[in-house]
Amino acid sequence: MVIVNKTDSLRSGLRPLLDKTLENALSHRIEKEFPRIGGPRIRKLCAEMILEVVHSHIRAKDCLNHGQVIWTAVSRNHPPARRQRIADTDLVSVILDLSTPEDIKSRMDRKPDIQRKLHKALRLCRQAYEQGGVLSNFDLSELLTTSDSGNLRLILNSLFFACLLIQLSQSDKCMGLQF
Repeated sequence: MVIVNKTDSLRSGLRPLLDKTLENALSHRIEKEFPRIGGPRIRKLCAEMILEVVHSHIRAKDCLNHGQVIWTAVSRNHPPARRQRIADTDLVSVILDLSTPEDIKSRMDRKPDIQRKLHKALRLCRQAYEQGGVLSNFDLSELLTTSDSGNLRLILNSLFFACLLIQLSQSDKCMGLQF
């Protein structure tokens, strides 16, 4: 008669290694900080949802090329309502071409600053939109390092008409501007 050991020592020794995950660490932290939130399934679900948000915002360095930047934009599917804080809206991580060979060539060709910035602003907005986001006026001013409000106003006025032409969205909002 063969006696079968009900516990496999190799499996029981290695099983804890499988549980060393970020998801389990989050679940444990949720249990410590919020003991009344629920049982293990609720904590696991909360940890999964947190990781989903984290993974949607973190991009690997390998995804970026020279001249690109990762920027957090407002989701185009859920733009903020009036008086709604950005912290309470859906955000998406987008990769934008901050500097391209065309940008450098236009500087070498001594094109007017406003024309270069307008072209860059349109490109950035289009790229963000294609990745599911929209950029605000302040995003553009930060990305374009524009501090002169008159210059920014001229760009935004041009963007207003450009939005009408390229029809970035079917709704009545385009990059935070209301038509």
